[in-house]
Amino acid sequence: MRIFNAIVAGLIAGLLLYLLVSLATVKAAFLVFLAGWAISTFFFYNNAASLHKIWARACLLLALECLAIPIASWILPFFYGHQAVQSAMQGAQSTGQTVGSIIGGGVVNMLAGYAGLAIGFVLLATAYLSLKPARRRH
Repeated sequence: MRIFNAIVAGLIAGLLLYLLVSLATVKAAFLVFLAGWAISTFFFYNNAASLHKIWARACLLLALECLAIPIASWILPFFYGHQAVQSAMQGAQSTGQTVGSIIGGGVVNMLAGYAGLAIGFVLLATAYLSLKPARRRH
């Protein structure tokens, strides 16, 4: 059961990494998705004693990715130009819209805006609270 949960959490982390990389370049995004899925699955499963530990690690990594997506969408225009980032976002949206408009266009727009920051902070708080050791009463 732990390996299945690690694979599912790795898949979610790989998808967010795919969205992050597709803002800069769409060509390498699928390879990064596969590598991110494998590496994050290994990271989540390695030395995890319980499902709690796997999902706490997943929340921490997903929080970092959710916080990185809006920051990247704000910073990348300085390096690639505003048109390049907009076309990359539209390319990611159109690729996602072939899968489903809610999954594709909605997720990219949501995560590239302030909602991505809010989701990132919620996931960061969840990871902090779940990784914090329980206080014992004496």
